[in-house]
Amino acid sequence: MGVMLSNLPEGMSSSAGLRIAGWPRGRVFWMWIVVALVAGVSAALGYQVLGDSSGHSGAFAQGFAAGALLAMVADTMLPEAYEVELGFTGSWVAVGFVISLILWAL
Repeated sequence: MGVMLSNLPEGMSSSAGLRIAGWPRGRVFWMWIVVALVAGVSAALGYQVLGDSSGHSGAFAQGFAAGALLAMVADTMLPEAYEVELGFTGSWVAVGFVISLILWAL
């Protein structure tokens, strides 16, 4: 529920951008329905495949997910940085986060 609520403003913003770009309301609606279904199936499949993962494999999966989340947030919430760095904004944020964790661990 928390993930859904936190992504709601982003989804609304994206939907408004698609409507401004000329997408019909129905197409935007069905696109989000498909995205929600694919995300739900992917989550269920991931739980079945990695549900009992622990140790290095579980840590790798969680670290990858955290990096992907940081990259997504940076690309959508830092538009000025995105204009300058183009597609690398998310990557730079994730790399900076990793460096900060390494420095914290030392």
